[in-house]
Amino acid sequence: MAVIGITGSTDGIGRAAARVLLADGHRVLVHARSRERGEPVAKALGGDVALVVGDLARIDDVRRLADQAREHGPIDTWVHNAGVWVRGSTPRTSADGHETTFAVNVLAPHLLTHLLSAELQGRLLWLGSGLAGSARPQPAALGRETDPRRAYAESKACDVALALAWNRRLPDVTSVAVDPGWVKTKLASPGAPGDVSSSADTIAFCCTAPDLASAPYWKNRAPTPVPRPLRDPALQDAIFAACDRMVGVG
Repeated sequence: MAVIGITGSTDGIGRAAARVLLADGHRVLVHARSRERGEPVAKALGGDVALVVGDLARIDDVRRLADQAREHGPIDTWVHNAGVWVRGSTPRTSADGHETTFAVNVLAPHLLTHLLSAELQGRLLWLGSGLAGSARPQPAALGRETDPRRAYAESKACDVALALAWNRRLPDVTSVAVDPGWVKTKLASPGAPGDVSSSADTIAFCCTAPDLASAPYWKNRAPTPVPRPLRDPALQDAIFAACDRMVGVG
């Protein structure tokens, strides 16, 4: 049995992945933005579930989330699944003054990794996207993009870069990126060809497969190429350092 944490696991891909892992006998730390949202989901999932809560758009909440997760350590795998694509009534700026997509999709998982690094003992999964290859993140200007599509693409490119950067910094942890594919979720358009079950299958596989270190980026249970611009360790390190400055660590 492994202890596996999944952010954003009250809905969509995260909830589907939690269901698969629970069925396989693992303990899953189900994350919700609030206890009111999370408790019904945890009850419905059943199995060996522990609920952890925190709003990933708030740095103080990320710190509180890490404190809760530590109570269940050591942690075999942590999945940075939660993500937003800002549109409609969603605030464009986080409580800490960062562009919301960047705050939730990049800064929160980066800070959470720092805070949980002592408890992590196996794997770290970062959700990328097919859009990651279309972005060209500039470390000096991270989080300034306001066009929703470009902001989301940039955030996913940063997640892939950070997965590789963290892999070089955590000797006892395999940190990889996972492309979940274009599936029907609240983030995707209704025309998405896939469904959450296929993405959940890939995430569950990457949580438990015996040789994940053989490749840095995965899709459909198989290695997939890292977008060329994101292969540069210097760019990865520059994004890492910029995120450190923005969350006040390092």
